[in-house]
Amino acid sequence: MNENEFEKQMENLKTPQADTSTHQQILKITLLNAKKSSRLAIVFIIIPCLFLFGVFVKYLLGIDFKIFSSLEDEMAALDKISYLRWLSPLLLAGLPLAGIVINLLAISHFYWDKMKKELIITIKYRLINIILLLISIAIVCIFILYAIAENAGHRVIEHID
Repeated sequence: MNENEFEKQMENLKTPQADTSTHQQILKITLLNAKKSSRLAIVFIIIPCLFLFGVFVKYLLGIDFKIFSSLEDEMAALDKISYLRWLSPLLLAGLPLAGIVINLLAISHFYWDKMKKELIITIKYRLINIILLLISIAIVCIFILYAIAENAGHRVIEHID
């Protein structure tokens, strides 16, 4: 085969056509970077974890560390100031709630299939984000259960009196 024949043969070849219609029909959204969200979630759960660890050590084990007692005293002092009363729940429950949202957005991916009119949600397996998500959920549950128990205790005491 000479050069001219080869060139003609190459010119007559049909180029493959890529079907881009499916790419336009599926929208993949990654809302947050997993590494950045895990770092932010760690920052969000440091204070609640320290507070809960201090309460556990002080009240359940009977060991009084000054650093944990001072953290507990500072949280109690915030509750006594009327315009800062919202800060303690924000630090102890609000930040872990934000950690839950951040980690859920980091491991969730959403696909919108226009042809089938379906929203497909996938969860990526990122161990650190899942662990931080579970810790954040546990912290929020602990504070919710504490609030329920404290309010129920006050109602029982009021009912007895």
